[in-house]
Formats: sequence, structure tokens, C-alpha cells
Amino acid sequence: MNGRPLRCGVARECIECDQSLNCDLIMLSTPVDEISEGRLRTDPAAAFKAWCIPQCPFLMECSCSVLEQIRREVEEARHSNRGERETGGVLYGIHESGRTRILTCRPLQCEHAMGSGFVLSQKDEKRLAHLISAPATDPELKGLQALGWYHSHLRSKIFLSERDRQIHFRHFDAPFQIALVIRPESERPARAGFFFREATGEFRTESSYEEFAIETAPPSAPEPKQAVVSKQASAHRRTSTPAKPGQQQTEAICPRCGSQNIQKSRRTGPLERVCGLVGFYPYRCRECLSRTFLKTSDVLERARGTSRKRPEERRRAWQRTRREMLLWGGAILGFVAILYYLALDSGPKPDPPSQP
Repeated sequence: MNGRPLRCGVARECIECDQSLNCDLIMLSTPVDEISEGRLRTDPAAAFKAWCIPQCPFLMECSCSVLEQIRREVEEARHSNRGERETGGVLYGIHESGRTRILTCRPLQCEHAMGSGFVLSQKDEKRLAHLISAPATDPELKGLQALGWYHSHLRSKIFLSERDRQIHFRHFDAPFQIALVIRPESERPARAGFFFREATGEFRTESSYEEFAIETAPPSAPEPKQAVVSKQASAHRRTSTPAKPGQQQTEAICPRCGSQNIQKSRRTGPLERVCGLVGFYPYRCRECLSRTFLKTSDVLERARGTSRKRPEERRRAWQRTRREMLLWGGAILGFVAILYYLALDSGPKPDPPSQP
């Protein structure tokens, strides 16, 4: 079937779920040559990419031009003149029995009122609701429906945070609506992953079942490259370790957006290290990407730090801190000595003895 157009009425068989799907759009080439064992094999010149994940109750297809458009949008927002920013939007397409096909997308103009992260304000929520209902009024989206949404993560892995989960269940509560998370890389292709409701109603958010790479579109002259490379994600689920009885767990909260999804940031400069001596540590919010200082328990911070560092690293860190303390202590003592000498030198001098 490679190289021949698919027209309405031509059936394609999904090997994974053993379903026969009828194509209702004319395509320039066969979108999928073979889907087996959750992995993807596609024609390099295909117009669509498809994913047949065992846990997903339907086949997912996405236009290659949509993936390329989203990749360029994420890269442009990452290298924006106003600083790196996360971006997102709405996915549109057709959903029918056993298949969801993404045909186009529309970006959401986020005002980033809480920082560079993709955190939606009240105005952003209204813009998102308007984009979701756009197929009813926009002639370019006539016959399509909102199939889900997409957004990028710049400093975190591919997952759905609690805030992302709230957005999904508030605006995309249909069983067939999905979420796409994109993670750009500096020297490697951007990676992405889909999130969906399983047949049992469960919604996995800690990681995607199957991540894939979005390659840069190759030039027309050279040999085309494969646009999507799938990688089977680990099947195990991570569970949080329950706290011991009587042990109080301290959670820091971002003062800008109120999220608890924050992590300790690296200290830079001697001033931040001095602040660490009195209990103030820098934290980076993984939602709005803002950086702030928070006062936490010394015991909690030492427990977190010592559990992640080897003895050699702790010894080097202590030697570096001791050198800085000696340097600052010597500088302060020298400054006090200079002030004391100047005070003595500027004091009243006794009169010379009178000559007989």
C-alpha cells in the first residue's frame, strides 16, 4: 500500500487491538505500515503518525505538520526575547469509533501573569474556553472538535502536575480527549508523550506510557529522516513513600502561584550561602518557574541533602564552606582592625611638656 493514496472506504487494520478502521480522508501515503507490541513503524513520507498503546482504548493519529508546528512554537517560546517561556494550546480533529485523529491546533495566548511557566490566570481560562468552542463559530474548524490540549515543560520531565490535572478535568472531561506534553532538549530532538483516560477510567499522570521524539523536519533535497521514534516507557508506577508515624512532613509552597510542586535550587554566590546558614534556601517552582527564598527546618534540609550526596561530596562541600567562612571572617576582622586604628589615630593628642 506504500505510495498509493488511501480514499474513503479503504480499511486499515490495527494489529495491536485487532480492529478494522476505515479511512475517511484522502492522504498522500499510507500513514502506518505496521503497529505491533506498542511500537511504531511508519513510512518516512507519511502524512500521519499513529500510536496504538495497549492501555489506550482507541488508536491515536496526529498529522506530522501539527507535530512540526507545535515543535516550532515550543522552540520559539523557549528562545523568546522576553525570556524562556512555556506555551500551550488546543488540539482539534475527528473522533470516531476506536480512533482519534489530530488534524490541526491553535496556540493559547497565555499572559504568564505568574511567571514563565504555563500557569493559567482567569483571563487565560476564558481564552481557553473560547478556543475549545471555536469549531462552532470558526469556518476553518468546521466539522472538527476539540480533542485535547498540549503544553510544554522546560525544567521538568514529561508528566502532568496537579495543576495540569485540574485543567484537564475542568475543560477536557470527555473520555476521548487527550493531553500532549512536550519537553524540548538543547542538543537532542524534543521529546513528547500523550496522556489519556484508560478503559477503566484511570488517568495516569506521573509519566507517559510511551514517549517519542519529534525530529526537525529534514530539507526536501536530502534523504528524509524518520519523524517519530517511539520508546516504551517503564510500566511500573511510582508511589510516594508514606511518612512514618509521628514524623511531621514539611512541604514548601510557592508564594507566587501557590503550588507545592517546587524543588530546591542550587545556591550561587557567597550571599546565598550565608543565607543558608540562617535557614533560607533558594527554591524553584516547577509550575511558574519562579525562584524564591524560603525558610525551612535545618534538620529537614540536612536530611534531604545528605541522602543525595556521597561522603566525598559532603567533605568537599564542607571544605569549601569552611574556606569561605575563614575568608569572610578574616575580612571582617581586618576591617574592624582598620577602624580601630583610625579611631586611635584621630583622637586628641596630649600637649607637649613646657620648656623651663
